[in-house]
Amino acid sequence: MKTILCVDDIEANLYTLKAIFDSYGGDYNIIIASSGYDALSILLKHDIDLILLDIMMPELDGFESAKLILGNKKTKDIPIIFLTANKDSTTISRCYRVGGVDYLNKPYNEVELLERVKFHLEFSAQSKKLKEEKELAQNILNLQDNIVFISDGKNMLSANNTTFNFFDVKNFEEFISRYECICTTFIKDDSYFSLDKVSDNQLWVDVLINNLNSRTCSVLIMDIKTLKPKAFAIKAKKLTNNYLVSLTDITSISLESKKFEHEASYDALTKIFNRNKFHYLFQEQEKILKRSNLNNLSFIILDIDNFKMVNDTYGHNIGDDVLVHLSNLIKSNIRGSDIFARWGGEEFVILLPNININKAKDIAENLRVIVESEPFDIVDNITCSFGVSTFVEFDTLETLVKRADDALYQAKESGRNRVCQSN
Repeated sequence: MKTILCVDDIEANLYTLKAIFDSYGGDYNIIIASSGYDALSILLKHDIDLILLDIMMPELDGFESAKLILGNKKTKDIPIIFLTANKDSTTISRCYRVGGVDYLNKPYNEVELLERVKFHLEFSAQSKKLKEEKELAQNILNLQDNIVFISDGKNMLSANNTTFNFFDVKNFEEFISRYECICTTFIKDDSYFSLDKVSDNQLWVDVLINNLNSRTCSVLIMDIKTLKPKAFAIKAKKLTNNYLVSLTDITSISLESKKFEHEASYDALTKIFNRNKFHYLFQEQEKILKRSNLNNLSFIILDIDNFKMVNDTYGHNIGDDVLVHLSNLIKSNIRGSDIFARWGGEEFVILLPNININKAKDIAENLRVIVESEPFDIVDNITCSFGVSTFVEFDTLETLVKRADDALYQAKESGRNRVCQSN
């Protein structure tokens, strides 16, 4: 049963209202108050579902009473319907401005009165239910240790306390004023998802979900407390009209993964690519080559002449220093787009995208001269022999390397410290 508070300074009006409700089934509990002050006192003692409030009352009129009622935390959500004999636009406008949900003119039609009361009670009940569901959803979000928020695709609608703690803000409003959307905090990095991967006519969450269909996505966000970037695994799910997005801190896992990836891709001594990584990068270049119908991809293999003598004469530590010195020297004299790797022992390889065989031979000759002229600690000078080949139709890495290796053998047999190209 719903409880309605009727407030009017004229006793006859109160009994008329009570009689109307009683005559229509008695589904309401009616409490009456003869002044605004009495109404405020009753509201502190009873749970009221709706208020019928007269405007013209002595001492404390309906408008002032409404302000006090709606300004109180306990009673701010109670719907107020004003009762007035005035029909002027100023009075009607003020009813809504102070927070009333409706108004009725005296004398009022009984059916209209009951229907409006019924409507606003049902609307208030639905609003209360939605509010409770929203609070429940927010509490569920707040129970999550990871960052969780709801978005409409463009703007964030709500977020949990973990979000606010990470970004060092007090509440959702402060977060929005600083960042607008969490997506604006994603750091641009080739290994992570960020807004640079989203075109102007796309919703970033849609792009993210499409990426999630094919692989795991992660984002990089600056931790403003430590001023260090943190990695998060990001997941998103489309709801009816909105999106639920969660971010789980994987910084330690990501760092460990990058460490393993680096160890698996780079030569421990020279810090350049190793043979395994070279194989992978060659496959990527091969795909590009076949898509673009080009055949300008050349390969150089180089070997330090008489390197065994260096190790035998000066020891393996000095030999290692020579390998490091040479790799740094070569790396500083080739393009950033060239792929340079240690092939094994004293052998190195270079993959040259968009370079034909003649240009590749010139590059190798230039490197040969640079190495020959470079002073090395302890051993003074070294020389290298070079073999050059270029990618042709139906080639594989094995056939490309085999031809360059044959050319390198020819260079060694011809006296070393020279460049030979494959036929």
